[in-house]
Amino acid sequence: MTSQSNDAADTFISVAHVASELFKAQSIAEELSITSKNARALAVRAGSTAAGFNEITRFIEGLSKLTIDAARSVNTIAISQTKIASDLFRAQGFIAKLDAVVYASKGTETDELKPIYDVVDERRQRLEGKIKVTLKELVDRLDETKMELRATQVVSVVSRVEASRAHEDFQNSLNSVADKVSSAGERINTHLERARRHLAHLRNR
Repeated sequence: MTSQSNDAADTFISVAHVASELFKAQSIAEELSITSKNARALAVRAGSTAAGFNEITRFIEGLSKLTIDAARSVNTIAISQTKIASDLFRAQGFIAKLDAVVYASKGTETDELKPIYDVVDERRQRLEGKIKVTLKELVDRLDETKMELRATQVVSVVSRVEASRAHEDFQNSLNSVADKVSSAGERINTHLERARRHLAHLRNR
């Protein structure tokens, strides 16, 4: 029973780490949204030579929204997972206490406790099943977001191409946008990967 309680506590802690990593990823995505707005204003000032940047800024904004939405979605699942893990921890603790009582009791007392034990144990099994389902949802959502964020590197390359076509007075600033997009993508991916690792050992148990 101690092992099961440790599993529930481990799940609780791991999901808390996932929520923390996703919060950081969301903060970077919000920075990316600001970068997109600044880039759009810059493209307007640069005029026709940076016209291609308008489409890029819309795409950057899309990537930002995608990450923010994904972070919120994962956080919702994580909150649900945390509540289930907390309920499971309590159920396992109650079962451990019943086990101790049964061990110290006489036969008749054990028979009286059995219906209570069965009800709590059934709840424990249901909660364990829910944890497996929500854990899969978390992993799948993280993997989807990681796949979609690969586009940031493509956007960064295209941004540099468009920057080279702009008037020289704006090239450095437009290249800076490309650098920020590339950096944001890498940093977000790092947090997603860390979140993924926190969940990996739970699925492999």
